[in-house]
Amino acid sequence: MKKVANFLQAVQRLREAVEEHLKHPDNDVIRDGMIQRFEFTFELSWKAAKEYLLDQGVANELNFPKQVLKTAYGNQMINDESVWLDMLESRNRTSHIYDDRIAAKIARDISTRFLPVLEDLAEYFREN
Repeated sequence: MKKVANFLQAVQRLREAVEEHLKHPDNDVIRDGMIQRFEFTFELSWKAAKEYLLDQGVANELNFPKQVLKTAYGNQMINDESVWLDMLESRNRTSHIYDDRIAAKIARDISTRFLPVLEDLAEYFREN
């Protein structure tokens, strides 16, 4: 499954960005790069989950990220639905960041809350 493989690669690249951001927390260029990596990693996460669910025979009514996340949660692919919905909201906000405080909060969430659940989904795909 192509999207799953791409997602696994994206999680690794996001992890690298988070590590760099933690080493250089005041570097806006590194922070912004990490946020951009988060954006494409999140996009790949729900698209990979959709691809996997369809491969497992789930009905093809999964057109939007929120539908995919709720179905993935219902199928025990993800554990903390509220963090995933927060991630979706943050992802939707990242393309409109003009405020450093918002960018800093999203960066903090990426490194403390979002990366761990993305890594959990990556582990789920590796095991299944």
